[in-house]
Amino acid sequence: MKKSTLIFSIAALSAGVIFSCKRPLFVVPVEFKSAEDVFSDSARAEYFINNAYTDMPAEVSASYNWLDGNAMLASATDEAMHISTNKTTPSAAQRMSAGNWNPSNMRYYRASDGAGEIGSWLKWGGYHGNRKANTAIKNAHLLPTTTSERFRNRFKGEAIMIRAFQHWFLFQKWGGIPIVDKSFEASDDVLAPRNSVKSVIDFIVSSCDEAIALLPNDPYTEANEVGRIDRGTCMALKAKALLYAASPLYNRAGNDSLTSYGNADATRWELAAKAAQDVVDLNWYQLYKPGTNGQTNYQTLFTAWGAGTGNKELIFARLRTPNRDTENDNFPAGFTNAKGGTCPSQDLVDAYEMDNGTVFSWANTTQAKDPYLKRDPRFYASIIYNGAKYTKFANKTNYTFSTYDGGENATGLAKSETSYYLMKFMDYVNANPAQATGTVYHNWMYFRYAEVLLNLAEAANEVGGPGYTAPGATNPMTAVAAINLIRARAGMPTVEISLTNRGLSLTKETLREFIRNERRIELAFEDHRYYDVRRWMIIEQLPKFIKGCQIIRATNGTLTYKPDVVVENKVFETKHYFFPIPQTEVNRNPNMKQNPGW
Repeated sequence: MKKSTLIFSIAALSAGVIFSCKRPLFVVPVEFKSAEDVFSDSARAEYFINNAYTDMPAEVSASYNWLDGNAMLASATDEAMHISTNKTTPSAAQRMSAGNWNPSNMRYYRASDGAGEIGSWLKWGGYHGNRKANTAIKNAHLLPTTTSERFRNRFKGEAIMIRAFQHWFLFQKWGGIPIVDKSFEASDDVLAPRNSVKSVIDFIVSSCDEAIALLPNDPYTEANEVGRIDRGTCMALKAKALLYAASPLYNRAGNDSLTSYGNADATRWELAAKAAQDVVDLNWYQLYKPGTNGQTNYQTLFTAWGAGTGNKELIFARLRTPNRDTENDNFPAGFTNAKGGTCPSQDLVDAYEMDNGTVFSWANTTQAKDPYLKRDPRFYASIIYNGAKYTKFANKTNYTFSTYDGGENATGLAKSETSYYLMKFMDYVNANPAQATGTVYHNWMYFRYAEVLLNLAEAANEVGGPGYTAPGATNPMTAVAAINLIRARAGMPTVEISLTNRGLSLTKETLREFIRNERRIELAFEDHRYYDVRRWMIIEQLPKFIKGCQIIRATNGTLTYKPDVVVENKVFETKHYFFPIPQTEVNRNPNMKQNPGW
């Protein structure tokens, strides 16, 4: 029998570990050059599927994202602006903010994925990992019968989900994209048209259902299964896809099936609520809450997670070996090796509530006099502000930040124009960019339980308001109950108490706004805000600039705050609801329709 040629280089398999190279590298001998040679051996097959994981993006680190210049996607939103010591070459986030992006000047995938923006989108760009997954699915029948049924089912289920994830990442940016559900040779001339929004969502959801049926009905607990896609991962992606499908952006009237269903349908919210409730009903997950201190609970969720710590909030993450990349990329001015990085905006800072659940206001003279006092504990876990105190910060002890004009942290190329620096994700106790010492875990969470609760809350409220629960639920949860769980972990008062303190009643409308702000705070800098304001279609209502706070310190130590200083303009046009299809792909493929306005 003629053996089919394997379409990936054998050398690629030597990197075959789940994301992080934690396990010994497995080098496939050069003589194994066919699919049969690889997939008929369970060890080689497993390393092949492990390698397919490595193409999944993570925007927290420039080493793993499609953004250049060490930027995070947050800096292309109202969450932050990007500060770089390189003042001559703007990052992708800066170009996006300024409106200086187009089909020809953006990198939409990691350069290591192949030919970068000059290559074919379908062959080497966003579909690089998809190609590996399709190869695994195509050859799953070659797995040796001596392997367990669990292994064979897991192998195929993982491959199906990796393919679904790749389609999802593309859908978020472009809307309708070509569905590629089979492998092809590198020499094939693929001229696939884009599929409709409905077709892509249906494909992702059906893929999740197919994988759910294949994957074990229990969470992975073995050391060699940490980081793998499991049934909960499938259900979380399904819930998120259905949430987007129900959102206003995709429910507009019109005949452009590539960017919308063309009609509004309330049953889409019902499907989204049920899918999120199904994740809750697994009883696999709970919010990470090691103690009673809300700030510590939230901060250590992102810094303390490593192998064996038992974080039951984690659903699926990109695992990495310990490093200090994130600290390096966002190191504040005032230190050796400072870069500035992602600098939170004044609008985001103002969105953090007071600790009694009321809304912060500069018009309140008591609050304006000491604006960082008695705020949501997640503020202190996420934002470095003027006067923030740290027992240990990198190479300094008992350190207090001074971001007022002329302060130690407000000078040099890396100084923040907003007066704030990013603290979320950082562990400056154990990672020290100033002296290039120490490493910590930075595992990029694609899904965590708090997001599932937020997704459930949003969908359930849209279906039936604050008291609605999805039918058939084992552990029925209302929108209010879901949000209260998240706020309790952070040490914040309940939805009911917070609204009462604001003089508001609990209605579908007030809860909608409450949920949106809760999502903004809980998921800040986690790659949600960019897509959320688009799917809600509220981006045109947002300020077209980033504000910072100028802080002036008098000789007697009195501080004056000017919170309306415009530090960066944001350009938004209607076409920015969706990314432009890479021009190289439009040029080579007559069937590839460009997104509206581009």
